[in-house]
Amino acid sequence: MFLLVLAESPATLKPLASAAMNDHPDAPKQFGIRLSEETMKLVSHIQHFRQRTNQPITLSSIVEDAIQCHYNRLVNEGAIKND
Repeated sequence: MFLLVLAESPATLKPLASAAMNDHPDAPKQFGIRLSEETMKLVSHIQHFRQRTNQPITLSSIVEDAIQCHYNRLVNEGAIKND
């Protein structure tokens, strides 16, 4: 089991992020998360792919993209409304 600490400040968010996202109260905070060895292997595969395709390989960039994909799927399924 691995313990990772993710830190993301408003200054490091993508320029296309809305102002509301930058104002999120948790944006500058750190989150300690535990990821299984199996999940870390998946992250490693994703990082290798992203490196080959010149994309950011940080865990925070992978998590941001995964959250956006999951959000888009929920919107497309009608489970949540797009704000």
